[in-house]
This record gives sequence, structure tokens and C-alpha cells, in this order.
Amino acid sequence: MARLWLGVLAVVVLGALGVAWLIARPPAPKGYSGLEFTQMTNAAAARAPLMTARGALVQAVLEDSPASRVGIRPGAVISAIDGRTIRSARQASTMIRNHGTGDRVVFTVFDEARGLVHPRQVALTFEAAPPRSKINFSVEPPPTLAKERFNPPAMAANASWSRRLAHGVSVRPRALPQLSAGTCSGVAPEKWQVRDFGDGMIHLVSGDGGAHAIYKLVSLDAAQRRDPEGYVSGLLHAIFLDPVSSTLVADQPFGIHEINFGNGNGVAGFALWRLNGGVLSVWIAGVPAGDISWAIPVTGGALLSLRCDSKLAPRPLPRDPMLPATSVSSRCLAGHCEDSDFAAVYLDKFRLGYVHAHDGEVFLVNPRRDLWLNGQEGPGFYRQLGGENEKLEPGRTN
Repeated sequence: MARLWLGVLAVVVLGALGVAWLIARPPAPKGYSGLEFTQMTNAAAARAPLMTARGALVQAVLEDSPASRVGIRPGAVISAIDGRTIRSARQASTMIRNHGTGDRVVFTVFDEARGLVHPRQVALTFEAAPPRSKINFSVEPPPTLAKERFNPPAMAANASWSRRLAHGVSVRPRALPQLSAGTCSGVAPEKWQVRDFGDGMIHLVSGDGGAHAIYKLVSLDAAQRRDPEGYVSGLLHAIFLDPVSSTLVADQPFGIHEINFGNGNGVAGFALWRLNGGVLSVWIAGVPAGDISWAIPVTGGALLSLRCDSKLAPRPLPRDPMLPATSVSSRCLAGHCEDSDFAAVYLDKFRLGYVHAHDGEVFLVNPRRDLWLNGQEGPGFYRQLGGENEKLEPGRTN
């Protein structure tokens, strides 16, 4: 009899909880932003020292969403929406839910990955929610498209933040020595060398010969311009001596296109290209497939530093605000951005960026992790040199 009453009580409790959830659950969002929020952590708040209220931390940004296209990234802090101060992830989530398709909303964003501690204004236009099959929902019923989570992301909860803020620099930026050949130059890890070069082309290899970084400028005829992907696939075949299998073409910012590839010789990597009139700029990174998880980010760091003073090189353009200071060259920071500066936004995929010392030496850092806000010369990137902390500047020099 006691078991029967316990069973009845359990059914009643579960039913009551289900009804409470149905009543309390938030309404479905009216429009699609691709943003997910979590509550602020002390570490995240420390990365936005000029913020006057608690704000909301961006937990995730769905791919190919309105938020991703305007450059909002995981780890950024939202301090205001349409000028209204944000004090919690729940408030931000509620405000986002109330916006529908076509609404234009202005976010005030702190994002130290761009090398800035001051806020910037980002305008986002909401879209209709894409078909559910195109969104990777992890639970049923599907979560809202603008929501808050209550498990701090590992990036924000990393205990090393506390030690670094309290006691000083604990990171060792990776030095990237300069390499040059002909009219081309770049930076790469120790023991890398130039394998080949020509007018508008340079090919670097690692010390063991396993990793390749190739930058090439080529003039295409009318037929080739209609199929630049085909030209790139043929180039990969010629370089790695075997036909490649590749993913579908993915579009990146600033007219950059991307494929990931592999072949029967055990080479894997990625290729980027950008068509400027009749000139194709191509960046190719290839590594042993078994080493791809650790080798491709460093190879990408070398690859996306390459540039050539060739007659084929597209003319420099002014710096776009979406170009992070840690992804570009010192020339770009001065307003003269080249092809590789636009392509290097791809480094964000690997959470890498460039900084340089006063003598021009270039280093590879993780901009989201390695910024030190309490540095003796103010917020920035530092290295320890002769017992002192030397402040490094965003960008690369070569």
C-alpha cells in the first residue's frame, strides 16, 4: 500500500513540475540572431574593465548567423542593447527574444580579442529562423535561439586568468622569425625554411619537411575565372602529387573562399582563395593528416603572414573595422591593407593572432587568452625579457 501511495505521489509531483515548466518556459524567439548567452564570470568582467554594469557573456554564436556575419564572437561581452544597459544574461536573452525578422538592433560589445578594451557598436539585423535541420540542436525540445546557459565556458572559467591578473604575465608568446625570398616575405616558427619562390609566389616548409605553407598570385584567363575552385584543386594536385578530396566551398569574410582537403598521400589541410579581377590569390596549408590537430594552426599562422611585392598584387585598401588588430600587418594598421591582411581573419578559427616587439620581432599569441589587463604599461600583450615585462603591439611586421 505504501508503494502505491509513493507511486501516486511521484506522478502528482512530476505532473506539477511539467505544468510549472510549461507555464514558466520563455516564449519562442520571434527572430533569429544566432546568439546564446551565459552569465558573466569574474574573469570575463576583468576583460572589460570599462564596463559599468554586469553585462552578458556571449556563450556561442551559430555559424552563418546574423551575429557571426557582423563579427560577434564567443567570449565577447554585451554591455548594452539599443542603448539599454544589460545587467544579466537573462535580461539580454529576454530582449533578444522580443525582436522579430527584419529588426535592426545595435549591440555595445567589448571584445579584447580585437586588441581593444573600449566598446564598439555593432548593428545586427534579425532574420527568420532557418529550418531546424540546419541548426545543431542538442536537446529536445530544441533550445531557444537566444538563450542563457548557467555553466561557465571553459575559456572564461580558466583559473590561469586569476593568476595572470594577480601576479603578472604567465604566457610565453611563440616567436616567429622573419623569412624572405625574392619579393616575398613572411614569418614562421624556428627551423622553417623557403623551399621555392618566384614572382608572386613563396613556398615554406617546416624543418622536418612535413608542413607546407604556400602563397601564390596568378593571373587567370576568362575560362579559369569562371571556375577558380577547379584551378585551386589542380594546384593542390600538382603540389602534393595526388588528387585531393575536399569539402564544399565555404565563404569567409572579405570575399575569401575556403575548402578543407586531404589526399591519398596522407596530406591534409586547407586552401583559401580570393579573386580580384583577373588575379587569384591562393593560400595553401598542408600537413601530415595524423598531425593536423596541432600542426595546422601553427602552419596557418605562418601561411597567413605571407605577402609578395608583385606587379600582380592587388592594390592596398583602407583598414576595415572588422579586421582584428592581431590578425593584420603594421601596414594595415596604418591604413594600407593587403590580401593577406584580409585572409588572416581566418586565424580566428585557430584562436591565434600576431603581436610584435619594438625591434620588429613577431610572436604568435592567443588573443582571447593572453591579453593582460593589469600590465605595467596598461592593457595589452606582454613577454618577459631580462626579468622585465615588455609590452608587445598588435599585428605583424614583415
